[in-house]
Amino acid sequence: MSDDAGEAQPAREKWNQRYAEKGLTPFPDRPSEWLRENHELLGRPAGRRALDVACGDGRNSLYLAGHGFTVDAVDVSDVAVAALQAAAAERGLPVDARVVDIEREPLPVARYDVVVQINYLQRDLFGALERALTPGGLLIVETVARAHVDELGHRFDPRFVLDEGELLRAFPDLLVRHYWEGVAERSGRPRGVASLVAERRVI
Repeated sequence: MSDDAGEAQPAREKWNQRYAEKGLTPFPDRPSEWLRENHELLGRPAGRRALDVACGDGRNSLYLAGHGFTVDAVDVSDVAVAALQAAAAERGLPVDARVVDIEREPLPVARYDVVVQINYLQRDLFGALERALTPGGLLIVETVARAHVDELGHRFDPRFVLDEGELLRAFPDLLVRHYWEGVAERSGRPRGVASLVAERRVI
């Protein structure tokens, strides 16, 4: 989400405009640091399926596909998705990129062995992210937290900033495998984040 407060543009229009202005390179070779740091928890990916929520340029989809996952990549921007579809076909990647407005459209239930959501916050989606996991599946989430504002002094729309400890409390039925909250180096600069890896219990 943007550092600009009070944006009222519809999500698809906003992101299409941003990609048109700044350009979009599909599948850049720079996955989320949090995803890469927790690679050992992904297990044996052969034959397993992953979901990349609000995938943007597909950097995390590329990483997951490169490590053996079949990936569903969803984003509200049809500009981003069209670029990813073309690039996935050209490279022969097992990435199915689709336009999905996750503010309005439901996610599949019990379908994914890994669900990744980076730099996106939609609190009423927490339950759907959990339900999308297969038993034993991993949820990997990281987004902006209070340290980004309080410690680093950045302006950020307060709707899209996690309160202290909020992410840790957001999935009480999952088993927390790894958690971090504070200032971390992200994309070459400090960023205040909350970061979670949690597992759906096998009953």
